[in-house]
Amino acid sequence: MKSIRTILLSLIVALPLHLNAQMFHNLEFSGGWAHVSGNNGLDGFTGGAALWFNNRVSIAFDFDHARDDNALTTFALQSNTGLITVKNRMEDYLIGPRFFFHSKNVQVLHTLHPFAEFQFGASHLNSVVTQVGVGTQTAADNAGTWLLGGGGDILLSPHWAGRINVGLQRTHFADSAQSRLRMVMGVAYTFGSRKVVK
Repeated sequence: MKSIRTILLSLIVALPLHLNAQMFHNLEFSGGWAHVSGNNGLDGFTGGAALWFNNRVSIAFDFDHARDDNALTTFALQSNTGLITVKNRMEDYLIGPRFFFHSKNVQVLHTLHPFAEFQFGASHLNSVVTQVGVGTQTAADNAGTWLLGGGGDILLSPHWAGRINVGLQRTHFADSAQSRLRMVMGVAYTFGSRKVVK
């Protein structure tokens, strides 16, 4: 506990006492709905923050919390099996760069800003299987994760944007690799005004 206090105190002393207004100008917060394939498909929410370096590049942090509860009702009719329920919960902590491209050639939506992103971090998966008359089995694991994807921001105003992104998410639970599809639909708010990328 003493070492945690020492680390926190060191960080507080190292940080500047006044916050730079330009940093807040480049700050973005986002949130929305997330779907991650695998484990019967997991749905939940995502939240994130990003720091813009210029109008083309930002570094983004995303947190996903997705879950699914399923009852295997087909087996409930069998006298020797009974009702089986499966509950899965997965959390992702991802950080990485997001690169925006030219949008002046997009004829359908002039406010569409396409981007590509690469993120890496960690994931936590918790699974609970319950069978009537047998009991409950629980398994959990933490693993390294990376994501390669892209999407687009549709500018709704100088500060608000609708965001859609899709990516290949690679997890490594139980000492083996899994490929998942991650889809996000949400909104983003940037403190500074978003200019059209030219």
